[in-house]
Amino acid sequence: MVLRTIIADDHPVVLMGARAALEAAGDIEVVGEAANGDRLVELLASLPCDVVVTDFSMPGGRHGDGLSLIDLIRRRYPRLPVVVLTMVNNPAVLQTMRSRGALGLCDKRAPLREVAVAVRYAAAGRAYMSDTIRRQFDTGGLQTTADNVRLSAREIEVVRLYVGGMSISHIAEQLSRSVKTVSRQKRDAMRKLGIDHDSRLSEYARERGIAS
Repeated sequence: MVLRTIIADDHPVVLMGARAALEAAGDIEVVGEAANGDRLVELLASLPCDVVVTDFSMPGGRHGDGLSLIDLIRRRYPRLPVVVLTMVNNPAVLQTMRSRGALGLCDKRAPLREVAVAVRYAAAGRAYMSDTIRRQFDTGGLQTTADNVRLSAREIEVVRLYVGGMSISHIAEQLSRSVKTVSRQKRDAMRKLGIDHDSRLSEYARERGIAS
């Protein structure tokens, strides 16, 4: 049986490499490609597929990226397996991806042939993680910092989007929250971390693998 797959990534080189790796597998057909969340949503509405492979960070667009995009796909297509491509290496963020319904987690730094394996696993209802991501779970647990400070999934997503260049109002629109709520979640995250400046928040996100 040929597995029909739609892939999404905002980097043309990654998109091209993923297509080549999947089609070289022999039992996988790429039926659609998207460069952002909006195009991915359009393709899913018009093209039947067995598995969707999507980048985690694809800024811009009405439907956004990250957890909100995963949520949208799982809500509209609850039986469609989702494989996520990501550079994120923070265990808490990765665990949240899994809890939101991502069956496969592929590290972009790993060989692209892993994507085909993840697609096969996902189509069979089995979870898949790259070895590098599995090691993050084995060695990092679910702590977001070395001193055991925990951020909620909502706070982590706000931090990720904010350090990625989005304004508070844009984040609120993308996540369907009020500006007041997003501002509070950003403040709460900074307070928990003992951070008093946005530049330090960016450093934290990069060091802890929250931002890709």
